[in-house]
Amino acid sequence: MQFIAILIVAPLVVKYWWLIVGTIGVIVAVTRIKGAVDRHAERVEAERRRLGEIATPADQQHRWAMEGDEHGIYANIRLPQCDSIPRLPTV
Repeated sequence: MQFIAILIVAPLVVKYWWLIVGTIGVIVAVTRIKGAVDRHAERVEAERRRLGEIATPADQQHRWAMEGDEHGIYANIRLPQCDSIPRLPTV
């Protein structure tokens, strides 16, 4: 039985080798492209999260600046009191 299967399949493989190789090539290409697209989507999502982490405090500081709060300009820097700033002598 196996011998008969080999006698049938072997000539088909010899005659249509180009079709078999082409099909394997297409399968490999599709698999590689899918992996590249998935990796790109992961990088895009990571960049979107990174930019969101930057934008959130910037939006808060913008709201503070629009309200006239000094934290909108200086963010979380602790500002010195005006009395503690040394003044230049007036001439």
